Order: sequence, then C-alpha cells, then structure tokens
Amino acid sequence: MNRIFILAVVFLLQACSESTEVVKEKSPVVVQLFSAQMTNLANDYEFPATVSAVKSIDLKFEVSGRLIFEGLVEGSEVKKGQVLAKIDPAPFQRKVEESRIRHQDALRDLKRIKGIFEKNVASQRDYDEAKSQFSITKIALENAEQDLSYCTIRAPFDAVVGARYIENNSLIRTGDTVANLQDRSELYFSFEVPERIMTANAGNRNVKATAHIIGQADKVFDIHYVEHKTTPDPVTQTYDVTFALDSEVTNLFYPGSRAIVNIKDNNNSAQALLIPLNSLVGSRDDGFSVWRFNSTQNSIEKVSVEVSQLQGDFALISSGLSAGDKVVSAAVGQMREGLTVREYKATY
Repeated sequence: MNRIFILAVVFLLQACSESTEVVKEKSPVVVQLFSAQMTNLANDYEFPATVSAVKSIDLKFEVSGRLIFEGLVEGSEVKKGQVLAKIDPAPFQRKVEESRIRHQDALRDLKRIKGIFEKNVASQRDYDEAKSQFSITKIALENAEQDLSYCTIRAPFDAVVGARYIENNSLIRTGDTVANLQDRSELYFSFEVPERIMTANAGNRNVKATAHIIGQADKVFDIHYVEHKTTPDPVTQTYDVTFALDSEVTNLFYPGSRAIVNIKDNNNSAQALLIPLNSLVGSRDDGFSVWRFNSTQNSIEKVSVEVSQLQGDFALISSGLSAGDKVVSAAVGQMREGLTVREYKATY
C-alpha cells in the first residue's frame, strides 16, 4: 500500500514539473543596415598633374664678352623691356665706328664714280664695283650695330626670374644660358589621360574642372581647357592634356608643384541607388541580391538587384530597390530568409 502511495506522489510531481516548463523565444539578431541613397552618375575623374608656367624661356647672349651688369634676382618679378644683363659694349662700339667710316668712304666713292660714269669717263665695271662696295660696307655696318644691340638683354615679357646661371665679371660666350624666365600670367596643369577615357569623352567640352595642390586640398581652384595631344604615348597609351589657371592666385604656388585635377562631366545627369559593396550576395554571372529589411515585421527578405556599376567600396543599383530601402551591410553570409533582426544603433 505504501509503495503505491509513493509512486502516485512521484508521478504527480513529474506532471507538475512538466506543466510549469516555459519555452523561451530567441532574441532578434542585431544587424548593420544601410539606407539606399540616390546618387548622380556623372563621370568624375581625378588625375595627378604637374604645374608649369604658361611660357618658360632661357636667356642667352648672341655675342661673347665680359659681363658688366646683371639684374637677375631669382624669384623676382621683371617687367617687359627691363634691362636684365649687359656685357661690355666697348669692343662692339669700336666695330660700329670702324664699319661706319668704311661705309661713308664707300658712299663718297660711289658718288664720285657715278658722276664721272655719267660723263662717260668711268667704265661700267668701275661703277658696278663702287655700288658693290657700298652695299658690302652697309651690310657690315648693320651687322656691327646689331652685335652692339646684342650686348644688352631685356625682358621680352612680364615674367619671374626662375633661375640665374651667371655672375658679374664672368666671361660670357655666345649661346651661354644666362637665366630662365617664366611667364606666370597663367599656370598650366598637365596630366595624362588613359585612351579609354579619351575615347569615351571625345569632343566633350562641357566639363567642370578644378585643381588643388597636393597638401592643400582646402584650396580648390577652377581651371579651364587649353589643349590636348591627339597622338598617344606609344608606351603608356595615354594622351597629354593641359588645363590652365589664370588669375592672381598664380603667385600662390610655383611651377613644378604637384597637383590633383578633378574633371566632372556636366552632360551626364542619370541617377542610381548607392549601397555598400559588402551588401551584395552572388556574382555577376549568377546575379546579385541583397537582404532587405522589412520594418513592419522586423525581419529580412532576399531580393534580386541589378548592378549597373561599381565605384570603389560601393555598388550602383539600377533596379530592385527604392531610395530609402534598408539593406544588411555586414555579415550577409550569415543571414537567412525571414530572420528576425534588430538594427544596430551606435552609442556614443
């Protein structure tokens, strides 16, 4: 009898234990979400560029002599017509005087022989020789005067002295480079453009171009198109392109500086949705999809999308999503259809 009572008690306790057991629900999975954003598809290119002066020339004497003056301070501005360097003119002045005297003698002889030739006293040969001597001495005088003018170098345009290669009292030979002058009324930004980009934008001048010096990204300047080569480099298959900056800011930096040129195509106004590249599931061959967040049910669903373009760490979606749709942007390989999720909120 006691044994039956004990079994009944045990059975009753087991039944009570089973009836009080509570099934625990699983917590939502915390996921990182990204809202699909509408973006402009206008082509935007960046190129490393080199800054150069619009014009740079080397000054050279066309005669030899001893330098007696130079006003070439490197980095200084000079005005058109300003005397920059001068060699001793004395030997050239003597040559001019000598040539002038010879020419004057030849002129007197020509007048004398012409007079007697007209009286049939001098021969035609004497008259022709006198005319030839007059012409020869005239040329010699002009050459001497020209050499004298070559003793002085003047600035051919408003410029900046880029470099000086001579010092006072040094002996200058014909063809020696005296200095370098730079015309900085404009600054050129030269860069190389790959063949595929040149081909895709052939004839397009409706662009917005800006530039900044490397290390000075906060100072951006508008630049304009100047020229481009139509023959590519045989090795790199790139085309040389030049844009220019023309304003007072050209004095803020120097030729030889390295810069970044940004060119944006104003013709292309198409738009597409932007999502992180990490949101994509699949491949180009099999097709892409994403895990879209359903805010009503707090769950995710897999939807197919059409990827039109990849830009760095982002993908441009042409169909399958709408602006504002939220997609899972991390650990997409661990997601499954209908999974209950909660959006991760950063705390600061």
